[in-house]
Amino acid sequence: MRHTYMIGDLSKREDELGGKTLVIVGLGHIGRRLAELAKAFDMRVIGVRRNPAAGGGAADAVYGTGELKRLLPEADFVALTCALTKETERLIDAEALARMKPSAFLVNVARGRCLDEPALVDALKERRIAGAGIDVTTDEPLAATSPLWAMENAFITPHTGGETRHYEDNVLDLLMENLGRLWRGETALKNQIV
Repeated sequence: MRHTYMIGDLSKREDELGGKTLVIVGLGHIGRRLAELAKAFDMRVIGVRRNPAAGGGAADAVYGTGELKRLLPEADFVALTCALTKETERLIDAEALARMKPSAFLVNVARGRCLDEPALVDALKERRIAGAGIDVTTDEPLAATSPLWAMENAFITPHTGGETRHYEDNVLDLLMENLGRLWRGETALKNQIV
């Protein structure tokens, strides 16, 4: 005889992505691909980039970096996929985290220094945000003494979140493409950070 168990308390059930808002900071190759995937789950996608006129691919709307803090209260998820620049260093600080919903999640696959790590620790500890997925940290590897390791609302990967079975093949393809461009005298490289 098979038993079916129902969770009567709705707050204990998993939530759905459909209808949720994802704010993606950085709409390069990774950010644009994330926007496409999020749209497949019927999410509302807001892109944030240095030059919003450059477009947003699948994003529903695109804003400049200066608008980020205004947009954070709308986000159910915030994903950092941006390059590390003077403008993005500590872009998500205590003030930015305070603007996020208590039910929101932060995902950092950009660079560790795009995020104020002590401010994140405080926000997670005090449950001011629901959780964080962290692939990059300020110092790598993350120190064994970091309080992040003990937090049940933090998911940590050691800068390996993008390493698939074909990762090395993809890197070699990119290298060969860029060497070909240089050989032909071209100055624009694929995945070039300006």
